[in-house]
Amino acid sequence: MNVLVVGGGGTIGITTAYTLAVDRPGLDITLADPRTEVTDAHATDLRHSQCHASHAIGRPAFEDRPGTISTVDPTDEPGQAALEAADAVVVTASEPRSMDNLKRGGRLAVLERNLEIAADLGEWFGASGPTPTVVVANPSDRVTHRLWEASGWPRSSFVGYSLSETARLADELARRTDAAPDEIYCPILGEHGEHMVPVFSRATAAGEALSFSSGERQAILDYVRQVPYDVIDKRGADDSSRWVTGRGAALLVSRLLAGGTDRNDPVCLATPLDGEYGLEDVTLSVPVVLDSDGVAEILEWELTDEERRGLEDAADAIRSSLG
Repeated sequence: MNVLVVGGGGTIGITTAYTLAVDRPGLDITLADPRTEVTDAHATDLRHSQCHASHAIGRPAFEDRPGTISTVDPTDEPGQAALEAADAVVVTASEPRSMDNLKRGGRLAVLERNLEIAADLGEWFGASGPTPTVVVANPSDRVTHRLWEASGWPRSSFVGYSLSETARLADELARRTDAAPDEIYCPILGEHGEHMVPVFSRATAAGEALSFSSGERQAILDYVRQVPYDVIDKRGADDSSRWVTGRGAALLVSRLLAGGTDRNDPVCLATPLDGEYGLEDVTLSVPVVLDSDGVAEILEWELTDEERRGLEDAADAIRSSLG
């Protein structure tokens, strides 16, 4: 199977590609980026990482025969062929971070340029048939919306990545409850940003319902909002939260390639809405069921009044920034 990583020369793009190459070495992965010298170097390194299959320590980790690791310039004819051959696409192409991008709420600092990039990519996509696409470029909900509009593809082809917040929330709730992260369940709706909406009404630890005071919910939410910027402050903008994002995006791609998930096991991702939750002409995170084409179904959960208001506020914030 073929995965095309658009923006494969960037930090998040190559981290996602590396994670896929290690987790699923049989995949054919193409790094699409105009910076072909950078992607050529990454491709060489990725191929070498899989060649640990040649010795006794590495063989068990690479039971599948490694697929190809290749590069294309998306502006050339081979780039169009790579898009047409893809079974899944990951979009990480983004304007480089600026100083305005390094503090809380900074995802919006690259909005204008990333919307332009999304519009250009949408025109490129439109020349090929619909392919399930994971949008990681920030702010992912708005970029997903513009890419969908420009492509002419069905809305079900696009999901905006927002699972890093869910992972950060699980880390915080695990600390507060002494549960293991895999025992935590608390999905997040809304914006990939300040207007995220943890669904505390569905939160559980080891299957037991969790209850938090209003002050505790606010403290938990503040942690999830702030921690990615703490990571940037300590580690530097070039790395950002590459591991949690790259791992999450790779898991999402693998789920799409596997044909989706059980209908009782939804995941919250940004997708264009057309009346669901009383909202339309906006893309934000809601519970979806996936299949090999993308979004098979959007689920409409019963929400508390507070959660419903949060979702509507997120929709208003996203619409207003798109003009």
